[in-house]
Amino acid sequence: MEIFKSNKGGEKLRFSGYLYVLHTERREFIRWRCSMSSSFKCRGSLTTDLNKTVPNVTSQHNHPADEEYVKVAKTVCEMKQRAKESGSKPVQIFAEAVQTLENTTRARMPLEDSMKRTLRNQKSKNLPSMPATLQELVIEGDWTMSGGLNPKRFLLHDNGPNAEERMIIFATDSSLRFLSQSNEWYFDGNFSLAPPMFLQLYVIRIRLRGLLLTAAFSLLQKKSQTMYENMLRTLLQKCEERQLYHDPTIIHVDFEKAVIQSITAVFGEEVNVKGCFYHLAQSTYRKVQELGLVVMYREDKNFSKFCGMLDGLVFLPLEDVHRGINFLRKIVLAAAEDLITYFDGTYVSGTYRRIGNEQNGPLRMRNIAPMFPPPLWNVHDSTLEDGDRTNNQTEGWNNRFSNLVEENHPSVWKIIEKICLEVAADSTKVEQRNLGVQQKKKKRNVFELMQTRLKNLCQQYVDGEKNIEEFLSAISHNIRFRTQE
Repeated sequence: MEIFKSNKGGEKLRFSGYLYVLHTERREFIRWRCSMSSSFKCRGSLTTDLNKTVPNVTSQHNHPADEEYVKVAKTVCEMKQRAKESGSKPVQIFAEAVQTLENTTRARMPLEDSMKRTLRNQKSKNLPSMPATLQELVIEGDWTMSGGLNPKRFLLHDNGPNAEERMIIFATDSSLRFLSQSNEWYFDGNFSLAPPMFLQLYVIRIRLRGLLLTAAFSLLQKKSQTMYENMLRTLLQKCEERQLYHDPTIIHVDFEKAVIQSITAVFGEEVNVKGCFYHLAQSTYRKVQELGLVVMYREDKNFSKFCGMLDGLVFLPLEDVHRGINFLRKIVLAAAEDLITYFDGTYVSGTYRRIGNEQNGPLRMRNIAPMFPPPLWNVHDSTLEDGDRTNNQTEGWNNRFSNLVEENHPSVWKIIEKICLEVAADSTKVEQRNLGVQQKKKKRNVFELMQTRLKNLCQQYVDGEKNIEEFLSAISHNIRFRTQE
């Protein structure tokens, strides 16, 4: 048995031709699981005592032992660690590492060019120390530039160390130009990637001539409507200074009221603000959890079907949404009364409050509009037109960018460094397209197949082939399994 450090600071355990990663530490033992638990769905595991000795296999693997794979993994970890800690060049680190390996292990090593790129990314960069307060944070010199062979101005705006709500925006002149040319924008905030003392990294992504690009990156100290308005107005002002004028027609957002209100305040009512269907479905499921109905959702098919029909209202034509909620109220299960009341009050009809002070007078009620009315989240037309129903392409970008950053709450210097890499990647996509290179399309996946089915169902409803009950039942069958993820 051998234990060694991973390049991310964790620990790996080598035993009997298998590689394990530390999973959990308990009071009396430590549990390790197979390093292929994700890729191979392997449930192999073992435990050690707290001194990390005396291995005890607790679950068998679903794949054979592979001693060469384990040796390669250990060697790669050692190379990455050396790249971080030493000034040696990647070519030297690679050559010295493989020199000590047997031929059978060398044959399994990553290709040299690929490994050298990895090592270059691992090398330490003498980043400045993170200031103790935002008042001490000053971004200047090379940190205001995009880096690379021809560095350009990258820091667009910093409201300064004395601002009550610090806001730092990064965008190149090229990305501002792309922003002005796109009529479909995607907003998203990431809290885990925010540096210490900032609340979120907020990005504005755009769709432009078949490409998805990130036009602006903002480090925000708060998530208030004022903060979002300042961010948007600053972007527009900086663009106007460059004689760039924006006219977005669709802006995709999550269900954050402050963001939605800031868009309306800055762009007016003409912009079509679209909430993300995925987040609406997640909101429904969170309410299921809050009401203590998770077990029923998983075990009672009628209840889970009803939840799917509730979410399925988003696919009805906008003018039929109220008919849909009224139909669901007629067939609602007793266990779902609180759920449909929440959904109707938040997303469809709104709520009611009593008005008037007459003690013995007639009961008078006033309707309070829903927090997120149907036009915000209805996706009937976009489904028929093969448009975006979700903000998931931004969520996918978040996952990819998180892998690039490799840690939660990185220093402000590291996040600037990684943002510059992302800008370079986007610039590459643009230049390739300008030369006629087409971005490789991913293979047709389960989401595209679902899109085809949902589009067919929407068309069948429009054509009168399905009534509301049949339509919502069919929609539920297609989407209900996604809402519990």
